[in-house]
Formats: sequence, structure tokens, C-alpha cells
Amino acid sequence: MNSSAETKPEARCKFGRLLSFAIRVARFAAASIVLGILIGLGATVLTFILYAVQYLAFGSIESAKNTVFSSLPWYRYVLSCTIAMTVAALAWYLLRKRESPPRIVTIPQAVSGSKMPIFSTIAHVLLQIGIVGSGISIGREVAPRELAAMIAQRYSRIFHVSAKTQRILVASAAGAGLAAVYHAPLAGTVLSLGLLSKTQGFGFYAWLNRENGSVIVNSLKNITRSERLHCLPFALVMNYVATFVAEFLLHHSRYYNIPQFSCVISWQICVFAVVVGAVCGLVGYVFRLGIIWCRTHALRGLQMLCFMPVAGLVIGIAACWFPHIMGNGRSLSQLAFSVSSFPYLAENSRIMIILLLLAMMKMLATLLVLRYGASGGVLQPSISTGACFGVILYAIFSTSGFLQVFDISQVSAISVSIIGAASLLASSRKAPIMAWLLVAELVNAPFALLCLMLLAVIVSNCVSNCVERFISYFCFAVTRTR
Repeated sequence: MNSSAETKPEARCKFGRLLSFAIRVARFAAASIVLGILIGLGATVLTFILYAVQYLAFGSIESAKNTVFSSLPWYRYVLSCTIAMTVAALAWYLLRKRESPPRIVTIPQAVSGSKMPIFSTIAHVLLQIGIVGSGISIGREVAPRELAAMIAQRYSRIFHVSAKTQRILVASAAGAGLAAVYHAPLAGTVLSLGLLSKTQGFGFYAWLNRENGSVIVNSLKNITRSERLHCLPFALVMNYVATFVAEFLLHHSRYYNIPQFSCVISWQICVFAVVVGAVCGLVGYVFRLGIIWCRTHALRGLQMLCFMPVAGLVIGIAACWFPHIMGNGRSLSQLAFSVSSFPYLAENSRIMIILLLLAMMKMLATLLVLRYGASGGVLQPSISTGACFGVILYAIFSTSGFLQVFDISQVSAISVSIIGAASLLASSRKAPIMAWLLVAELVNAPFALLCLMLLAVIVSNCVSNCVERFISYFCFAVTRTR
């Protein structure tokens, strides 16, 4: 009798815990769906604003078939870029004038709990969209991510969720903002996981923090405690819902106009993947150093107010001859993919010189914008630069000297260009998995190309890390000898 009487309260307690857990999961799932819908709507509104700015500045809207605003009077390029940067400089000067508390809160700060002000965050987001639509060379993915993070943070405060839940919701929302803009839910999910604390991994390094018990037991404990594991299912739901809403409202078509191409795994294209990954890893590392330096030493105050319009004027003048450097990089990427669609164009040395010049100008223009105080992303500038380097390397291997020992007849130039885009993005952002998935979702890569992209991304990341460690060791040795 006593044993049966004791088991009933235990059973009720277990049932109560299961019911409480089910309610928490249901509330979390509902929050993910609601936030996914709101983020998808927000990304759609920002896209329409981008289109409106582009139509006002250039008289047409960017699409997969119309990615460059060419054959326009020179003054439209100059005036659109200069006016946009002048207005942005004045607005950012006023927003950044007060530092305590700051009017502009970054996404990592929001994940850590810093409050994002509504008015200043919306103004900051609209400024980024405005300068990209006006032709300034900068990425546009940060704006929807910041808007999504602010929406998730406000949702968390309204419903009084815990600090841990808020971190997960804000991180998931930031990734969903990227997913809604580029229709890349898997890449957005990986980005969400990367925003959470890197010290709380999936438990593979449990032996560093030894507790009572074996390594396997400690690993399992760390896995169950990990914020990333708790975030994963809800981030997937939020990213896919936001992507679906944006696709439904915008009638999404392909981001790039890429013709059908075949990709067969062979030893030749594997060599291509390794070489492209190594070269783009080195270029991406240099680009990342430039980005870090420009953001660290970005102008503020009156200096930004004076020099940011100068950056717009320089980009506008350069766009008169090279309009592909304008915008976030979609135009330059499309040019590289279009050139690689015709092998005889990829073997033209003059066209390759132009592509190399455009790639260098794109990186320099992006660094110039960041150095003079503007805010924005670097995903599309990295993708476009990597696509150009992929085509250039294909052209180098197409020369007569390499043809004697290296048959590239079975290698698709478009595949090499896509591999270059993923490799340089992985190195410049130091996020190989996110870069691999983002480019794959943008181009709808087949399975064979996915494997080759993964190989190139791994090589790119290894080269970047090796160069970084070599430079750190060299600098340490020089300072030690002094």
C-alpha cells in the first residue's frame, strides 16, 4: 500500500514536468512562428524601400535580369551617390552624437542584452538600405538583421521572457533577417547559432572542463546545456517561416540569372577547387584585415560629416565608367557568371583584366565606405569579388601552357566561379559553413557542386588560418627581438 501511495505522487510529478515542458515548447514554437512572420514582413518592406530608392535614383529596379544601371547620364551616378552619402553622413552624425546610452546598438550587443532603441534603430536600418539603393558599394544584409533583432527583443520584453530565451530569440531573428532577404534559411540558421556564445558549443570539448564522470558523460551534459542546441529547432522554424513569407509577398525568382550547367566531379575540377580555395582564401584574408581596420578606424563626428560625401563622389565618378561596382555586389557577381557562361569570353585576356580591375575596385570602394564611417554588410561584395577571381583563375588554366598537362574540357567555368564566390566569402567572414550554405542556396547548387564548394571552403579556411598564425608568430618574434 505504501509503495503504491508513493508512486502516485511521483507519477503526478513526472506528468506535471512533462506538461510544463510541453507548454514551454509550444510557447517557444508559437514565438518562432510569429516572429518569423513579422521578420518576413519587415524584410519585404525593406526590399520595397530599396526598389523605390533605386527607381528614384536610376529609373529602374534591380532584378536577376537587370542588375546594372548602365547607359545613364553621368550626372545621375554622381548625384545619386553624393546626395545619398551626404544625407547619410548628417543622419549618422546626429545618431552617433550621443554615446551614453548609445543610439545604435549592434546585433552582438543586442544578443547580450543591450536594448535597441526603436527610432534610432529604424533610422539606422533605413540609412543602410538607402545608400545601397543609391549605388554605394556596401552590403545590405545587416539592415534586415538589425530590424529583426529589434523586433525579437521587443517581443521578448512585451511577454517577459527569460534572459536565456531572449538571447535565443534575438539570435534566431538576426539569422532570419538574412534568410528572408536572400531566401537562404539554412545559412540564416547557421548565422543564428554563430551569434550565441562560442564557449557553449555542442560538447565536443568537455574534457577541457572536467567534472565528475567520464568524458562521454560530460560531453552529453554540455550538449544538453548548450544554448546552440536549444536554439537550433526554433531558429530553423523562424528562418523558414520568414523566408516563406518574403518569397510569397515578393514572388521570388532566382537571385542570379545563371543558365543550366553541368558539374561532374573529376580530378581536374578537384584541383581547381583546391587552387581557387587557396587563392581566394589569401585574398579574403587580406580583405578581412582591411574590413577590420576600416571599421576600427572609421571616421566619426565632424570628420565623417566632411569625408563621407567625398566617398560618395568618388564612387559616383568611378561608376560613370564602371557601373558594376555600384550597389551591394549583385551586379558584379552577375557579370562574372555571365562571362563564365561563354568559355570563349573567359579566355579573353582583355575581359579578364577588366574583371580583375572591377574586383579590386569593388573591394577598395567597400573599404572606402567603411573607413569614412558608413555602416553595412560585406557578404555580397565578398561573393562578387570571389566570383571574379574564380573566372580569372579559370582563364589562367585555359592558357596554352597549362592545357598541355591539364585538360579543362570537362570543367565548367560557372562552377569555378561559384566555387570562388564561396571560398572568398568563407575567408573574408571567417564563417566557412555559413558561406558554403549561403552561396549554395543563392545559386541552387547541385550535389556535385556542393561537394566541390565544401572542399574549396575548407581549403580557403585553412589557408586563411595558416596565414593569420604565421603573421601573428612573425609579429611576436619581431617584438620579442626588440
